[in-house]
Amino acid sequence: MKKLSIHEAYLKRMLFRPAAATLQGMTLIELLVVIVIVGILSAVAIPSLLTHIRRSKVAEAQTALTAISRGSEVYRMDFTVYPTDYADIEFGGIHADRYLQDPWQAPNYHPPEVVPPVLNLTGIRWMTEARIYVISTGDPLRCDIGLGDRRQEVLLSGYDLRHSCNTYQ
Repeated sequence: MKKLSIHEAYLKRMLFRPAAATLQGMTLIELLVVIVIVGILSAVAIPSLLTHIRRSKVAEAQTALTAISRGSEVYRMDFTVYPTDYADIEFGGIHADRYLQDPWQAPNYHPPEVVPPVLNLTGIRWMTEARIYVISTGDPLRCDIGLGDRRQEVLLSGYDLRHSCNTYQ
């Protein structure tokens, strides 16, 4: 057998050494770079996520209130006045499913209530309040919808004009 030179022996040792022996941990710099990248990504993503969560909470109430408003309009066409209470148009109530074809569709909100008019306005204003959702002040999330003359009342109530909920107070 031929005797290997120092260089050949070193090369053979480097080529045939076990793969596990070549693994090394991350350096502190690499770890800090990863932490900074994760921090930047979360700083961008978390506000967007919170905005989408807030929008979904509002959309739940607005969708249910839209169904209530449609039922109220059909009731008004039948009786020439708006309903006085949710029981008048409620699914499975005194009129069966004539005005609402589904039960209350916002499980995280209380059933809607009629808001008494401030002025002598014709129309109706429905309001629902969240069971669990709160706004930044700690008050429950509240959404409403106005029909007839009371539509303008909702817009003047201090809510954001694009939404009928108190999320921006």
